[in-house]
Amino acid sequence: MAIRQHLCSCCIILLWVCAVHADQIPEPEPLYDLARLRQDSNSARLEVLKEILRERGIPFELQSFQSAPSPHGRTQGTNIIMSFGPDTKEITVCAHYDAVESTEGELIGGMVDNGAAVIILVDLAKALKSHTLRHRVRVVLFDMEEIGLLGSRAYVATHKPEIIAAINVDVAGMGSTMAYAPGKAERVAHIQKAIGLACTELEFSCLEFPNFPPGDDRTFQEMNLPVVSMAFIPPLESILKIQSLMKLLHTQDDNLDKIDATTLNPATQVVLKTVLNLDEIIE
Repeated sequence: MAIRQHLCSCCIILLWVCAVHADQIPEPEPLYDLARLRQDSNSARLEVLKEILRERGIPFELQSFQSAPSPHGRTQGTNIIMSFGPDTKEITVCAHYDAVESTEGELIGGMVDNGAAVIILVDLAKALKSHTLRHRVRVVLFDMEEIGLLGSRAYVATHKPEIIAAINVDVAGMGSTMAYAPGKAERVAHIQKAIGLACTELEFSCLEFPNFPPGDDRTFQEMNLPVVSMAFIPPLESILKIQSLMKLLHTQDDNLDKIDATTLNPATQVVLKTVLNLDEIIE
């Protein structure tokens, strides 16, 4: 009996110790998955993204398309598509995951442009799994944006009849201000309203900034689809920070040390709130 009681006491202590240690297991660092995107090629970047999605339990499908050779000789691109909600008209939320391929064979770091936005959308996809939606929401990571918006062109060519609104995230991780540029399609006002509500509800700094550099939003605009492009940047009054942001894009300076980890979750929350608002607003 004494031995049995001793063993029971040991088991209770062991279970308590395990519980304490389980509570103390640290959360992954905010930049952990983003750092994994630093690869030598866009093909390797794709494989890492697939691993991240599998680890997070996010279902996805791939869309392959042919292209002229990239600077690294790639002739096939691959989009990643994550779908949520009923099989109805579609709200597309997108970001490109490819980085600039240099002619010397290197891959530009691509953290601000556009790895941080990719991680924001991966977090968005994980959050959408727990929401009931009125529309189909597709979170799409485009390939080959940097050589002519080829991924978004391939996607929109296939899905145009289903798309009723699109949100593109391009450049993130350097600030907590959302600058957004609306397209000119008739129903873009629905997206602007959804953004305004989200920014007010979350007390997030947002401003309309129409002179965006061209990105995947142009593909939707060319097809007369309502689209807004977002970037998460330093406050516009911080002129020096804005200048440093513009100088590092498409250079080897676009590395992980330029990312402010504290900006990623708030950006995810405002994109999520925008999508949920849009899902309620738009018919």
